[in-house]
Amino acid sequence: MMLTLSGLLLLAGLSSAAVQTIGARGQLMCGDKPIDNTEVKLWATHTWPRPDSNLATVKTDSQGRFNVSGTESSIFTLTPEVRLYHRCNNKGILSIPNLCQRKVTYKIPDSYIAKSGTVQKWYEMGTMNMEAKQKGEGGHCVDNPIRSIG
Repeated sequence: MMLTLSGLLLLAGLSSAAVQTIGARGQLMCGDKPIDNTEVKLWATHTWPRPDSNLATVKTDSQGRFNVSGTESSIFTLTPEVRLYHRCNNKGILSIPNLCQRKVTYKIPDSYIAKSGTVQKWYEMGTMNMEAKQKGEGGHCVDNPIRSIG
């Protein structure tokens, strides 16, 4: 009886999942040059045990501009973030270009989450110069061909 009741409560919670949509746009620069063809990912972060969700991935255009949006159904409010992957001013040891990408993550405030299937209010990130190290910046080496040698 207890198992059946908890199963029904779980199903009731899942059926009340709300559609939530988020969108962000901006422009990436490396000094005075646009950063073109670089990945911008929109993620919904979750608490354990649920893994984070990649809602969308886009590449910047020839002017470094991007528009990224995504939708997810969840009983919890999304915790969205934009992750930027680039190689601007990416110098390693002895000023040799680093094979890994620089990764910068920006949290998006809850006020930009729409309770519908379309973006209602874009998170305007503006024009960002990625030359300087950003707060919370890290590295991303998944696509590094040398890492697979061994």
